[in-house]
Amino acid sequence: GHPSPKPVELMKWLVENATTEGGTVCDPFTGSGTTALACVLLGRSFIGVEQHEPYFDVACRRIEEAYVQPRLFAEPKPAAKQEALL
Repeated sequence: GHPSPKPVELMKWLVENATTEGGTVCDPFTGSGTTALACVLLGRSFIGVEQHEPYFDVACRRIEEAYVQPRLFAEPKPAAKQEALL
C-alpha cells in the first residue's frame, strides 16, 4: 500500500555496500520500513523517521516481526583470531 515500495533485497544490497558491519543507518523517510528490515537482516543499527502514522505503524510491525523471525540461512561469523606480533 506504499506509493514507493522497494524490494528488501535491493535495500539489503545498498545497506551492505554503503555501510560497515555494526554501523548505523539513518533513514529520514522510513515509510513502511524496508530499509529497516535490510538493517535487521544485516545486523546494522537503524534510526528511522516517519511522519505518516499509518506507515509508521506498518514499519514498526515489520521491524518487530523481523527481530522475532530466526535467521535460518545466516552465515556464521568467523571466529576471532589473534595474530602473532613477531
